[in-house]
Amino acid sequence: MKKFQPKNIEKFFAISLSYEKADIKTRGRYSFFPEMVEGFTKTINALSNTTIFVLSTCNRTEIYTQTECLEKVVDAFCKQINVVTTEFKKYITVHKGKNAINHFLRVSSGLESQIIGDFEIISQIKTWFKRFKKYKSTNAFLERLINTGIQTSKKIKYTTTLSNGATSMSYAAVHYILKNFTQLSDKKITIIGTGKIGKNTCENLVKHVNDPDITLLNRTISKAEEIAYTFDLKVDNFNNLTKQVNKSDIVIVTTGASEPIITEKNLDVKRPITFIDLSIPSNVCVSLKEHDQVTLLNIDDLSKIVNETFEKRNKEIPKAESIINEMMQEFIIWSENRKYVPIILAFKSDLERIKDHQIKTLKKDQVIISEEQIELSDRLVQKITNKLANYLITNPEKADDTISLFKEMFQLQVSKM
Repeated sequence: MKKFQPKNIEKFFAISLSYEKADIKTRGRYSFFPEMVEGFTKTINALSNTTIFVLSTCNRTEIYTQTECLEKVVDAFCKQINVVTTEFKKYITVHKGKNAINHFLRVSSGLESQIIGDFEIISQIKTWFKRFKKYKSTNAFLERLINTGIQTSKKIKYTTTLSNGATSMSYAAVHYILKNFTQLSDKKITIIGTGKIGKNTCENLVKHVNDPDITLLNRTISKAEEIAYTFDLKVDNFNNLTKQVNKSDIVIVTTGASEPIITEKNLDVKRPITFIDLSIPSNVCVSLKEHDQVTLLNIDDLSKIVNETFEKRNKEIPKAESIINEMMQEFIIWSENRKYVPIILAFKSDLERIKDHQIKTLKKDQVIISEEQIELSDRLVQKITNKLANYLITNPEKADDTISLFKEMFQLQVSKM
């Protein structure tokens, strides 16, 4: 049966490969792409008692799973992305049980981001979870965890100042441009890729630069045109990438290709040009750094520059951690209480059976039963069921004995979740 027995939080794992142990090149090698989800979930769904979703961003690739066979999950993941398991294990940190829950909530809240307080991560988490839910590799435990992450992120965002200042890679890129360039209205800026990061970069540039000269390129031109219309920018065809790059002063790359889309063959270096690569793996060939006229920054470079100005944020971290601890305890209580669901459902089902039998008996005796009486009997069934549920939740030390007694007394057939 696919659904996981919820009584053991210790079967929940978070496998993390992030910037803390892996540089940008290494993270690129272990990236997981959306087109891999369908094939990967087929393998995972064949395992017993295993549910999963993967998060892959510029800073991290992480596996969140409830499983009894962690090694098989890791092997399946490595096979899917075509890497050697022993090499992958050199860069990962494995969190288990409550520590895994805590780690996920820290990631959701931006505390584990390269730029502390980066709240773009929660949107990426939601997107990745939907991809795995589509192929039925998730369960109620993981969905509730996602929702807890969303609520934790919101609470931290609106009750602390952790998000003040530059809170994302897109803003970090703009922060760098504002600091290192003058007369920006005269600079030709090209943004390649119009996903969430590309759109946010456009918005931040328009907000901080008076009448910017920005051209958007995207493989699906209609998406670029939509954003260009919103911010009154220019659009060029993706096929003109080389031509557009070579007439630009600043090129910001936010694409999600599995290999560089800008290489030396795209470049005719005749004047200074700055590349800001916000992609993982790198979508701008690192060898371009060797050109005297080229400045190339990736997300690791940006995070080092920006984090130097974030000392004030550190004062907010204890407040955020307190919120995370509070939300984690609520999640654990919910998860632990779910173990009572099978007995509660079985008990309610037995009461329903008794009720239905009695109604049939009365009808055979030609007793008229009104809709109001049937509704009243339904309410009684629910009220008695609630009594059992409340007793189990408020008396966990007596729960096992109570469950055994009810099973024996009512001959209940309790199914596993």
